[in-house]
Amino acid sequence: MKIYSTKFKGLKIIKIKKFNDLRGSVIKVFNQNKKYSKFNCFESYISFSKKGAIRGLHGQLGSHSQEKLIYCLEGKAIDFAIDMRIKSKTYGMIFKKNINSKNSTAIFIPKGFVHGLLALEKETIVVNFCSKPYNAKKEFGVNFKSLKIKFPKIKFLISRKDKNLPYLNQFKKK
Repeated sequence: MKIYSTKFKGLKIIKIKKFNDLRGSVIKVFNQNKKYSKFNCFESYISFSKKGAIRGLHGQLGSHSQEKLIYCLEGKAIDFAIDMRIKSKTYGMIFKKNINSKNSTAIFIPKGFVHGLLALEKETIVVNFCSKPYNAKKEFGVNFKSLKIKFPKIKFLISRKDKNLPYLNQFKKK
């Protein structure tokens, strides 16, 4: 396992070693002994997404803010995170990284970010480990259309809830 820093304080890219033999392969996605954080997984989610599915961008407020460890089990996605930490040098800046089931790369996202992804293949499966429980009353989000980046030309599949999220420039600390 190799851990790489980014320009975002606390946000890490983790290159995971894949062990292959005649039976297939094994990877260790999470290792508490690796000191990229004092991350403790409270709950995890696995999303099964169709090509073009947008998930997010979601976060949790205050003491409910979550650290996340993201890993693509199948398919391919663009993973996004926006730094919403008001005192951060990278406040409002966007992190994006292509993740897929072949490159054995995980992303560690610290507290204070909103997170989301765009599925690029017909069956994209992503596991999301979270440090705190989800709390619907403390959830907030940013509309993906406010990301000033070039998206691939595919049909987007987005929930009604996510379509109605505020744009990044409208975000006000709650």
